[in-house]
Amino acid sequence: MSIINNAHAGSSVRLLNLIDRVLLRREGKPISREELIEVCRPESLPGTDTAAKRFEWNLNFWIEEGLWVEDQSGIRMPSDFKGGQALSSRVLSLIIDNTSEADISQGSRTEPLLRAICCLLAQDRYTFYGGEVLKSGTAGNCADAINSRLPSSMSINISNEASTMLEYGEFLGFLEPIEGNLIVDPTRAIEAVLEKVFLDNKELPAQDFLISLGRWLPMLDGGVYREAIESLMMDKGWDKPQFPNISASLSHALFRLNLGSRITLEQRSDDVNSIAMVLPEEKRTVSIIKYREA
Repeated sequence: MSIINNAHAGSSVRLLNLIDRVLLRREGKPISREELIEVCRPESLPGTDTAAKRFEWNLNFWIEEGLWVEDQSGIRMPSDFKGGQALSSRVLSLIIDNTSEADISQGSRTEPLLRAICCLLAQDRYTFYGGEVLKSGTAGNCADAINSRLPSSMSINISNEASTMLEYGEFLGFLEPIEGNLIVDPTRAIEAVLEKVFLDNKELPAQDFLISLGRWLPMLDGGVYREAIESLMMDKGWDKPQFPNISASLSHALFRLNLGSRITLEQRSDDVNSIAMVLPEEKRTVSIIKYREA
């Protein structure tokens, strides 16, 4: 069932972080399921059946997804785990890999989350450029933003999905907090994959950069997830930006990464293959994007 439904397995970002921290501290040594449950249970929390079930639902979900491994020896990190990568990046990479051969319009595990993220990223409305925010307190306008642009079969409800969707969106690096609310900003998600995007060349024409970025983060401009969802959004009256314009969310992220000295944006005169960034006070064209290693 859907990861963004707080009554379903895999929906708790807090439990996800808690379990991962315990396993990281084990440095590859397995831990029994019983011991893991006991270690993660605060002394003040009674060992109720409901609490135990919810914990194991989340544990089982991420074992099934491949984030952790369980065998006769216990539960541990997978054998190919490499330290140093943030949990959010590992989770995002995992759910993209697990969905790579699937139709994003189908599926009810992590797919509803990916569809909702694609839908929000495509809308300029909830960026600095658009000037509106996603209200994290009630999550009502988050549900409206998604439900007004996607078919009813893909709608999310306010009561037990919208707030979890926002929590995961922030955790994975697609939303940023601002004065108690959230805006759409994929800077952190993009920063985590920059080394892969520029693996073969540290300097890319802007359009080649978008293609490479879309392979690693297919919910961004030009990615296969994004294009599938944009097609559904256009059926609901949404207008897609005309190339060479890119979305306001991606524009803002590239602007931030440039300010943070992670990339360099260059414009070369008379370049017909440049892209146009949409920013609050200007439109900026970019021909070449260079990677600046941390």
